[in-house]
Amino acid sequence: MSTLVVKYGGSVRDEGRYLEEDIAHFAGTGQRLVVVHGGGPEISRHLARLGLPAQFVAGQRVTDAETLDVVEMVLAGRVGKRIVRALQARGVRAVGISGEDAMLLRTVPFDTQESLGFVGQVERVDSRILEVLLAAGYLPVVAPLGVDANGQVRNINADVAAGAMSAALCADAFVLATDVVGVMESATSLHAVPELSVAQALDWIASGIISGGMVPKVMAAVAAVQQGARAAYIVDGRQAGILDAVMTHGRVGTRITGGEDRGGHDG
Repeated sequence: MSTLVVKYGGSVRDEGRYLEEDIAHFAGTGQRLVVVHGGGPEISRHLARLGLPAQFVAGQRVTDAETLDVVEMVLAGRVGKRIVRALQARGVRAVGISGEDAMLLRTVPFDTQESLGFVGQVERVDSRILEVLLAAGYLPVVAPLGVDANGQVRNINADVAAGAMSAALCADAFVLATDVVGVMESATSLHAVPELSVAQALDWIASGIISGGMVPKVMAAVAAVQQGARAAYIVDGRQAGILDAVMTHGRVGTRITGGEDRGGHDG
């Protein structure tokens, strides 16, 4: 039985029907699935309605106390429950939780000066709540929030949160479903690079080939593979059958591995 962790990007939410159908299909075959979702665009829309600024530093949302209230409401409420309802409509026993629950994601401040406010990085994953739900036949849908040692809620980059859970579960595949087909070798490339080793991925980041919003995705994939996941995939979540392609032959999007396991999945 394979374990699959899917990061459901906020950028594919409006076109996520195919991804939800894929998730429902694999859940029906008895595979162990965990979905981790983002919600950045919706958070920004709610902040705008409240007249609050959306500020970013190096791709991270500055999260003061007022922003944190909105982040928690949107991620653990609106977005997570919307995905749960969509999966339940397809016959999936989905359960919405956040990284706060059962201390799933223990965090520390993202930077020592806390210049980003209540933004956290994952210090430890306690995956027991996921294992309990999976063993009982439920599909966890996880909002990327965590708590620190003092019980303070912290906002976590969804790619990073999903990667950390993938590593803790030793996932067969960590799939980052986004709105691009994978990692490109240049701005003029028409096709994604099919495979990168961890070493190649880090080299491409250092040289600037991988840049912008792709950097945190690739770094999350690298960390997951280095810490326990078998492979990570950056794929276009708007395509039909994307998870089937990942789990049957692994030839879709960009696959990131430790450099030794070059084969596909057979499960």
